[in-house]
Amino acid sequence: MKKILALGTLLLAFNSYSQSYLILNNGVTLTTDKAAFVYDFGNFILPYKVTLTGGQFFVEEGKLISTDEKGFLYPKNEKVPSKIKGKGNNYLISENGHLYTFDANGFFYKYDKEAATKKTVGYGGNFFTVKLNDKKPVVSLYTTNTKGNYFKIDVAGLNPADITVFGGRFFQTNQGDTYTVTKDGFVYPKPEVKTAAITKIGGNYFIDTNNSLYTISEEGFLYLPTLPATLKVPTITKLGTNYFIDQDGQLFGVDSNGAVFERAMTAHDLKEAKILSI
Repeated sequence: MKKILALGTLLLAFNSYSQSYLILNNGVTLTTDKAAFVYDFGNFILPYKVTLTGGQFFVEEGKLISTDEKGFLYPKNEKVPSKIKGKGNNYLISENGHLYTFDANGFFYKYDKEAATKKTVGYGGNFFTVKLNDKKPVVSLYTTNTKGNYFKIDVAGLNPADITVFGGRFFQTNQGDTYTVTKDGFVYPKPEVKTAAITKIGGNYFIDTNNSLYTISEEGFLYLPTLPATLKVPTITKLGTNYFIDQDGQLFGVDSNGAVFERAMTAHDLKEAKILSI
């Protein structure tokens, strides 16, 4: 059963365009947009009050706060269950199987009478796997989209039980095959791109054992992008939904097309990043 829950009070000012967030030790909360720019709009959230994070949402003192694609934060009246079974970039699942999804506009939806979400076993950014019968080795794949919907999807040649790496908008199987998941919830194999085993997982990017950094566009294309000259992949220490930070506190963003950019934040020491959106 799908329940539409209303938006809460607006927290951010106009002209912000974030789709993820970053909270520093001192409470300063930064946001990023789909073009991978980083903004400081004067938001302040104490890190110790944040008890759960996702790519598009977090929980502060038991209450949901979500983001939309234009950069607004929305507090919700809905109190999050104390026990969470799993979460992704735009969904979370309570221990009793209630599914909360988030759309691109900051609305969230609650599914509370769905058999599949009571039997989830694996969690990615905008997908999860389900094993309905514990006595049978059958695993199904479900994806979510930017409209707040979720659905079961069958992919030719894929056995969801073989998924071993659950990324943001991608996953890898025990055969080493890589698949991407689009913003609309469609899944595509990427046999033409040979990656090594994935070692570091972001929302729309990953790093493999060769220290190669791959990115995923919102349409599901997998790229080995051109990197900024200042980026040294082995020095990456902190990973967020669409950004990462190196050991010197330099932030790099990955936009919706899979391009990587260096973003200077001279006003803040990003080595003090405490809460990341993932």
